[in-house]
Formats: sequence, structure tokens, C-alpha cells
Amino acid sequence: MPEPSDFSTRVKGVIRKNFNESADIYRVFEGRHGFFHAYTVKLAEWAGLAKGNRVLDVGCGNGISCVALSDVYDAKVYGVDLSEVMIADGKQRIGKREIYLFVGDGENLDSLFEDRGFDAVMYNAAIFLFPRPKAAFAQAARMLKPGGIAAFSFYPRVLDAAGGDLVPRAYETIGMTPPKFRTITSWEKAVSSLQDVFGEVRTTTWEMAGSVSFLTDFFTIPAQSASLFPKLPYKERAQKVAQLFSVLKPLESGMTIAWDMAMARLKDTA
Repeated sequence: MPEPSDFSTRVKGVIRKNFNESADIYRVFEGRHGFFHAYTVKLAEWAGLAKGNRVLDVGCGNGISCVALSDVYDAKVYGVDLSEVMIADGKQRIGKREIYLFVGDGENLDSLFEDRGFDAVMYNAAIFLFPRPKAAFAQAARMLKPGGIAAFSFYPRVLDAAGGDLVPRAYETIGMTPPKFRTITSWEKAVSSLQDVFGEVRTTTWEMAGSVSFLTDFFTIPAQSASLFPKLPYKERAQKVAQLFSVLKPLESGMTIAWDMAMARLKDTA
């Protein structure tokens, strides 16, 4: 059953506000870790993106993922994001690449694009913020050429050596209850929505060595900290993030961060 429009509107307003507050910290984080560039390339490589493809990057933030696709795949990239601040920040740093950034809603791409000849629609660490992922993927299908790719990467899982989720354990250690939901849309719902629209779906997981400093930096970004401590103002969230992940330091050597990915191809119905 689809969520009420007032729910979607409210959620998107909160997301826009959080990301409007995140541009500067995102830039610092990427300069320190180079993560979103590597993550974008990993998804593109696994999904089968080809050199010179025309790509629609939905939830592009300040365009780090767009730059990665342009630099590594010589792609012509169109980026869309709800946050006007992130888009403005990205436009300042694109240079002469074939990248075009737009403020817009990934669940309403029709309002932005009449030419629908994209080879791929990608959601780099974004789809879990969409209240209606099936609506988003239906729009993606309308943007794609037959045989085109829709692919997304998901919210991180922090795992111990046995594959157990460390985040609930960290909350318990600091004496706090974790939020009921850390994402707007679950992995299961995102995958099933992609399957409903496209049919066959492939999935994979990219694992990287866990680091308390990486986790602290990543979740200190205002938009990311809201997933862990949604009811607190940002300064308090940032303090709680540092406290939350500091308790995992003794487990760091066996810790991994898992990033789930999914992709599907649009069938040629001709």
C-alpha cells in the first residue's frame, strides 16, 4: 500500500533540510576518505556500465558520484538531488566535464527530462531515503533505453567477525535504544520494488575493512547522523555519533562495513 502523500512530502522536507546542512562536511569527508568516488565506481563496474554511457545519477548530492562516472567511464552524466545547496556546491566544482546537475525529485523525473535515452539510472547511497522506491524505479524505467541498467547501493551494515550487526550492540553499551528504523526504505522493500518494475534482479555486497574513524566521520555528516539519532539537534547528534562508535574500538580489527548493491536491466519489449 503506497504511503500517503503527506508522509512523502514531510519526509522529503526533512531530507532536503538535512542535506542542505551537509555540503561542507561532505566535501571534507570525501577529501579525507575518497569514499564516494570509490563506491560509485564499484557499483558502476559491477552493474556493467560501459564507457561513454549516458547516465542519470539520482540522489547525486554535490556531484561526487557524477564526477567519478565522468572521470572513470567518460560518461555524460545528469545528476538530480532534492537539496538545492548540494546541487549549487556541486556546480562550483564540475569543471569542464559533461555533467549537468538539477534540483529535483527522483520520484518525479518526468518533470525534468523529455529525452529518455539513458543507458543507466543509478542511485548511489540514496534509494534508502526514498519513501516510494517503486515510484522511483517506475520513473527510472521511463528514462531508460531498452536494455538499460537501473542500479543502487544501500545503507551500510557494520559487522563483527561472525557477521553480527554491531550497531545495536554499540547502542546498548552507551545505554541508548536504537531508532526503530535507520532508513526510510528497507533493503527488502527496495529490492522487491526494483523487481516489481524490472523483473529479474541481481544483488551483491561490497565489504571494506571497518574503521572507527571512518564510521565516525561518515555518520557525523548531518544527513547521515539523522539516521542514528533522528530526534536530536545536530550538535548533540555529532557528539552521540562519536560516543557510539568509540565503544567499537576494541572490535575494530575484525570489523567490516558491508554495502549491499542491486541492479536490473530494462527488457526490450519490441
